[in-house]
Amino acid sequence: MYGILALFPLVVYFFRAARAWLNALRSEKWPTAEAIVTENPAGYAGSTVEVPYTYHFEGELYTGLHEEPSFGGVSAKFKRRFVKGRRFLVRVNPEEPEVSVMRDRDQADDIEELAEQTDEL
Repeated sequence: MYGILALFPLVVYFFRAARAWLNALRSEKWPTAEAIVTENPAGYAGSTVEVPYTYHFEGELYTGLHEEPSFGGVSAKFKRRFVKGRRFLVRVNPEEPEVSVMRDRDQADDIEELAEQTDEL
């Protein structure tokens, strides 16, 4: 019984990772918007890191919350990468602009360089 309970965090991690992968896949063709982290990321029970952010789309301000699956020391690196004030790109659902997705492959150290890359697509 204890062995099954010990696997629970791993199962939760894989479920969250699969959900994040599906969200990234479905948002691939959505337009991008520059977002800014509004608070330092918070980690919960070693399984999720939450990054709150805001972004503008078609002149309107929106808020978002990225939930990064975390397992084993990944959360510390992610928290250092997305500190309060950091700018990054999100994909925005053009039909529901309140829905946005942060995709890891869209991120770069230089937001202007990344914006140029996505405009070329």
